[in-house]
Amino acid sequence: MLASMALERAHMVAANFEVYRVAAEAALAGADFYDVAPERFPEFYYLYPPITIVPFLPFTVVGLRTGFAVHTLLEVGVGLLLAWVIVRWIERHRDLERLDYAMIAGFVVASVHTMPSLVYGQVNLRMGLLVGLGLWLLERSVSADAATGRLSSDRLETLGGVALGGAALLKVFPAAVGVWLLRLRAWRAVAGALVTGVGGLALGVAIFGLDRTRTFFRDALLGRTDDAVFAGGLDPMETYVTVRRPLSYLLPDLEPTLLWPLAAVVLAPLLAYVYTDLETSTDRLLAAHATLLAVFVYFPSYPLYYPIVFATLVPAVYLVADPLARGLLVGGALLANVVVMGRTFASIVELVPSPFAGPLETVGFAVLSVASPVLVGCLVMLAGCVCHRYRRGVARESTGRASS
Repeated sequence: MLASMALERAHMVAANFEVYRVAAEAALAGADFYDVAPERFPEFYYLYPPITIVPFLPFTVVGLRTGFAVHTLLEVGVGLLLAWVIVRWIERHRDLERLDYAMIAGFVVASVHTMPSLVYGQVNLRMGLLVGLGLWLLERSVSADAATGRLSSDRLETLGGVALGGAALLKVFPAAVGVWLLRLRAWRAVAGALVTGVGGLALGVAIFGLDRTRTFFRDALLGRTDDAVFAGGLDPMETYVTVRRPLSYLLPDLEPTLLWPLAAVVLAPLLAYVYTDLETSTDRLLAAHATLLAVFVYFPSYPLYYPIVFATLVPAVYLVADPLARGLLVGGALLANVVVMGRTFASIVELVPSPFAGPLETVGFAVLSVASPVLVGCLVMLAGCVCHRYRRGVARESTGRASS
């Protein structure tokens, strides 16, 4: 996949970073940074809330190549911080070796899902870090013992909400992780997330004016609905990872806007079932992982957004003891790393001898019309979370009967 990207998408190197830099230049000039695009990519525009342009302002004083190099180093540093959070989460429950440290850091910084973000100059590792840090702090607050003190626990919970609010301010869709906060009744985290999100928007108004915030909501957020592409079934060449893909194929005549509530009907019962047992730290870990998986496949996500699940995926693989649940988690994670989308598959077909290319193309695109390996892998991991909840319940009932 990386080789294919290097050959076919070489022109996309620094594409997103160039968008950020051009927008920052417009912001410094007092122009509308939602209305400018790089010369190389006239169809690409800045899409984040106004306040998020501030970290990119310093890059306007250096050249594109220098700025991209610095930006990439910063993103790698962010990835290593995320790896540190993951290691800390795991080592609260078991010891790790140096090889584990290297493997976790390598997965976070150099996986098949991370490298495209680095090549394009994206900020998805920042989103992953904020989500991971928020969930880790939240779990620490929930499992705080008496020696920690309630005040310390409250502070951790609030800081967790602030981190999650920062992730939502950056990419918006992580705001849906709030359902996990509501389930935990983590009201301080909810307050922290709301203050961060609303405060960030208000700060954007104060610095850049109300018009920029209006433009963000009208054009960048609400104006980017892609419901029409799901009409009659999502084209396999589209790179979206979402349960709306198979639903649009199974119900091609359904009004595309109805796929939103239908996707919720599919995912909500699974999430609700996992939420029914949060007794242990592993129960809560898998519930948080199920939440991130559900958020990822509910929205029309790109594979680039997969780092949102890193912080719970890796601890789940290390800490889940049940063999069947762990097998589903590992198997799903491996399958989710097979990033074969329509364009990639078309390149593969071109390399196949002609007698086999036709049948392979027919079967392959028929499968990709319904689901990509990334989507199937995420659903298998979600099944692993459900399996853990079910088998924990069965084991508890067996223990209860034996003791009686």
